[in-house]
Amino acid sequence: MKRELFAALLLLALLAGGAANTRFLDGFTGKICGTLAVSEASCRAGDYERALSLADEALGIWRSREAYTGVFIRHTEIDAVTYGFRDLISALEAEPESALAMYSGLTGHVRSLYEMERVTAASVF
Repeated sequence: MKRELFAALLLLALLAGGAANTRFLDGFTGKICGTLAVSEASCRAGDYERALSLADEALGIWRSREAYTGVFIRHTEIDAVTYGFRDLISALEAEPESALAMYSGLTGHVRSLYEMERVTAASVF
């Protein structure tokens, strides 16, 4: 009976850890996407300096969690998001008008990090 109780407690701890991880990732990616949305709006309005500043801020949020992402996110996904940020920032520095097309791809990729971790009926069955 002790083994079964220990196994049940371990299973509950794993489920709670998974839920906490998913909630953290939702907040983390939401903060990045929110900052990118304001940056995109600034870019559309022609305020390229503010757009660049906000894109740098979003990259700072991304980099501030490198210890977390290095453990819980696939390295190919980490690389794709990091390269997306670098491409966006480079475009904002060189040709700001061309940066508008990059926002949706980067934002979509950041959102997909949460979507991949979220538990759904399709991911369970």
